Amino acid sequence: STITNVTHTWICLLHEVLYEGICKAAIPPLSANKRSLPACVAEFPSCRIVLDCTEIQIAIPGMMDAQCSTYSHYKQRNTFKALVGVAPNGTVTFLSKLYPGSVSDKEIVRHCGVLDSMEPGDIVIADKGFLIQDLMPPGVVLNLPPFLVTPHFSPAQAKRTVTIARARIHVERAIQRIKNYAILDFVPAHYRSLATKIFQVCGLLVNLQPPLIREVAATLSPGLSSGTPSEPEFRSVQGHS
Repeated sequence: STITNVTHTWICLLHEVLYEGICKAAIPPLSANKRSLPACVAEFPSCRIVLDCTEIQIAIPGMMDAQCSTYSHYKQRNTFKALVGVAPNGTVTFLSKLYPGSVSDKEIVRHCGVLDSMEPGDIVIADKGFLIQDLMPPGVVLNLPPFLVTPHFSPAQAKRTVTIARARIHVERAIQRIKNYAILDFVPAHYRSLATKIFQVCGLLVNLQPPLIREVAATLSPGLSSGTPSEPEFRSVQGHS
């Protein structure tokens, strides 16, 4: 139909401009991150990227092998999964392609190439579920929250947990903004071939919204931080329930 053709055309056009033309080129260097390093990441001045995975629900595939590969035991439904990376200031700087929901976070990191851009001295921050230390390039440091191996965290472990949580919360907020686009609520079968492009376009459109971190917004425009809408307001503006 005409609507389908128009939608397809705009998705492909936006993907070529936003992803192929900007994001795919390279993850911003550490020097760029340091120019807008917020206080919540001050203890990790060499942070290059903060990583997390997310899943989006899809229509149940017709083929049995595709049903099995896309079934997510975590979500209890058929999904696609992607890796999202943000700079310390909350800007989305990496979006992987979509993988079947059964693929582990580690395998996505191994396959998607995000670590190819890392350089010695860089810090990668992630959740404790990312057991990817053995994938780190030489000289690249992985910072994860400490695992609880005793009845209680020590004061140092508790402080480290809070420090890392403050640094990585913004990748979760960025993912929330991405998934505020209703087109990602559910991927029907006829959009399956376009799903990666749709996801990556939505991810980069997030960068056109006001900055996630008020401190960063204030450095860009003194009046912007006080006027930054809350997350529910963004969803309302975009026409979602």
